[in-house]
Amino acid sequence: MALIFQVFEANMPPRLGIMRKAVLGLFLGVLVCGAPLLAAGARNPAAPAAALTGAITSLDHEAAVNAESPMVVAYLIEKEYGTTEQELKWAVDHQLKWGQITALAYIQATTGKAFAEMSNDNAPRDFWSYAENAGMNSTKMAHSLDAFLKRVERERNSQIFDRLRVSRRVHPLPDLGNGFGLFQEALDFRRIDSPNVSKIHDVPGELSKGGK
Repeated sequence: MALIFQVFEANMPPRLGIMRKAVLGLFLGVLVCGAPLLAAGARNPAAPAAALTGAITSLDHEAAVNAESPMVVAYLIEKEYGTTEQELKWAVDHQLKWGQITALAYIQATTGKAFAEMSNDNAPRDFWSYAENAGMNSTKMAHSLDAFLKRVERERNSQIFDRLRVSRRVHPLPDLGNGFGLFQEALDFRRIDSPNVSKIHDVPGELSKGGK
């Protein structure tokens, strides 16, 4: 028995070492090859990236609805992201669209970078990649811009409703109360014609007593 245990102890460590190396190598291979696929499947940036691009494009459209639209978008950007008038003026002077300005305002509220600095880094070319490289959550940014777009749309619809309400204002009629009923009755009575003699019958003989 002692000889058997000696043989067992002598033979086990090399085999365990070989098996351990084989398992470790297989695990590392699966990890290296599968990590990019797992990350891509978990993040799946295609849909959020498309949503971000769509929100930026829709904001460009909202700002071009009428002459007042850019002012509305600018006001909401200042209120939502705390962007200064100087930054907005710089963006307009450099011919940036309002969707791009909104994205820059969001990034600035998160990172504190100036519009000029982000533009020099070509942020408007690819906001998604720029946000990712800056350590931001691009998906969260897409959701924020989409929510901002809906806010702009609500503001536009509210203004349209206000214009319609002013242009089609209906003045209230006076409250006639019970007097209206009396007035209507008077009109009805006026429609009743006064009695007129339509036919005269001749009666033969003498007039009745007391007649002439």
